[in-house]
Amino acid sequence: MRGNPNPSQKLTPKGDTAMAVSPLAVRVPIYIDEYVRSLPDRTEWLRNAIARQMEEDLAAKKSESAY
Repeated sequence: MRGNPNPSQKLTPKGDTAMAVSPLAVRVPIYIDEYVRSLPDRTEWLRNAIARQMEEDLAAKKSESAY
């Protein structure tokens, strides 16, 4: 069984950041899937990877609009 074993109780997220109601889902190539699933805390790793890319994208967009 995956996910919350007791769906009547909400899971408490780590930290103070509010989490979205619906999770993101994306299919990736096998080699990425194997690597990510091998990580001890893949959820946190994925959150950090997405946040880093978002920050990079926003910084690039900001610098483009400065010209």
